[in-house]
Amino acid sequence: MGAYILRRLLLIIPTLLGIMIVNFALTQFVPGGPIEQIIAQLEGDGNVFEGISGGGSETLGAATD
Repeated sequence: MGAYILRRLLLIIPTLLGIMIVNFALTQFVPGGPIEQIIAQLEGDGNVFEGISGGGSETLGAATD
């Protein structure tokens, strides 16, 4: 029983290391961080996600006309 517990405790190390590597990789390679959004707004690009969501201006214009 002691060997089983020791083995399970030692497996915590590579498991946590793997989780940290995956978490780091995801946060590094996902585009559009908060700094890029601020830079885009300062450069006058408007809403960064407008192209993705459609912006909603088409539906508002159609409703008011």
